[in-house]
Amino acid sequence: MLEDELREMFAARVQTSPAAADPADRAIRRARVINRRRQGLTGTMTVFAFAAVLGAAAAAQSVSGTPSAAEADRITFEDLFAGAQQPVATREPALPTMALPLDLLVGGQLWTSDGQRIQLQQDGAVDAIARVPDGWVYSDDTAVRLLPSSADKPVTLSGRASWTVSQDGVRVAVNDHGTLTVSKLSGAGKGTQVASSPVPEAAVPVGFFGDRVVLSSASGYDYWSAGTARYSETWNAELRAVFGTAGGSAAVGVVEGADKRLCLVDVTAIKTGLKIGARMGCSELINMEMIRRGAALSPDGRLLAIITPVGVQMIDLQRARDAAAGDPQQKVKELQVAANCPVETVVALVWADNQTALAQIGGDAILACRTDGAKLQVTMPKDVTPGWMLIPAFGTVKK
Repeated sequence: MLEDELREMFAARVQTSPAAADPADRAIRRARVINRRRQGLTGTMTVFAFAAVLGAAAAAQSVSGTPSAAEADRITFEDLFAGAQQPVATREPALPTMALPLDLLVGGQLWTSDGQRIQLQQDGAVDAIARVPDGWVYSDDTAVRLLPSSADKPVTLSGRASWTVSQDGVRVAVNDHGTLTVSKLSGAGKGTQVASSPVPEAAVPVGFFGDRVVLSSASGYDYWSAGTARYSETWNAELRAVFGTAGGSAAVGVVEGADKRLCLVDVTAIKTGLKIGARMGCSELINMEMIRRGAALSPDGRLLAIITPVGVQMIDLQRARDAAAGDPQQKVKELQVAANCPVETVVALVWADNQTALAQIGGDAILACRTDGAKLQVTMPKDVTPGWMLIPAFGTVKK
C-alpha cells in the first residue's frame, strides 16, 4: 500500500522522529487533504455540467413552445422514444382497474364475462371464435359451428373453412372449398343460408361492407353482393387491406403511398369492383404485419384502432374524411389521431365498446385503452391458465 511505502521511506531517513511529528503521517495526511479537494472539485464540476445540460434541454423545450391543435395529432419524437426508456410496469406501477368486459376462450371452454364456464363441442383445437348477439361462432379442425346462447349443442354451418361475421353479428360468410355462403346468426332459422355463389377456393372472406362480403386473395381485394347474382372476379390489386362497415356508402382501405408509407383511403363498391377514393392520411408507424395482428373498427365504425410500434393508435375516420374533403388536391399527410395508448408487446386488439379497445399484452394481461386517453388494467380470472384467447364481440349481445 502507498501509506506503508511512505512510512518505510521516512523511517529509513528519520529513525528518531517522535510519533506525533512523524513525517510519513504528515505526508499521508497532506495527500488525503489534496485528494479530498480534488474529489470535491470534480463533483462540483459534474454538478455544474449536469445543470448546464438540463438548462439547455429546458431552453430547447421553451423555444419549441406548446404544440398547436394541428400538431397534437402528429407523432413527435417524444411519442416515439420517451416511453421506451423503461418497462411499462416501471412507468405505471398502479393503473386503475376494470372488470373483464368480454369472454375468454380457455382451452376448450368459454369463460363468459358473467362467470359461466361452457365446454365447447369441438373436433381438435378451436382456431377462431367470435361472440355474436345470439351466441358464438367458432371453427375447429373439421367445421364452422354456431353455438346459440340458449342451446347446449352447436349448429354446424359448414366444413372446415375460412369465415367472417358482419359488424352487427347477424350474418356469417363462409367459403367452403369454393362455395361462398351467407347464413343467418340470429332470429328464427339460425344457421339458415340466405345466399350462395361459386368463388375461387383461395378467396378468403374478411368482412362485410353493408350487405356485401369483402374477399381477399393473392390478387388483391374484391366483393360479392351476397344477393342473387353470381360472383364475378374484379380484384383490386392496389388495396392492401379493407375494413368493412355495418352500413354507409364507404369502407376503409389501406394502400401504399408514393413514399412507401401505408395510407388509409375511402373504398366504395361499383360494378367493376372496389374503387379507391379519397386519401385520409398516411403514417410510417403502420405496417402490414401489425395490421394483420390487430386492426379493428369500433362498433359504430367511427374509429380504427391499429397496433403500432409505440402502442395502440385510434384513428378518427370522420375527421380524416372531413380533412380529405377539404383537400381536393390530396395533400393530406398525417392521420387524424383521436388517442394514443402507449403499451408494449400487443399481440391482439379488439373493441369492448365504442370508447374502449382491449389490448392483449403478451399472454398474461389485458389493458383497456379508452378514447379519452385513459388506460386501465383489466382484472383477469384468478385461475385462468396460459394459452387463453380474448373473444371479439360483434353486435349487441342479448342478455
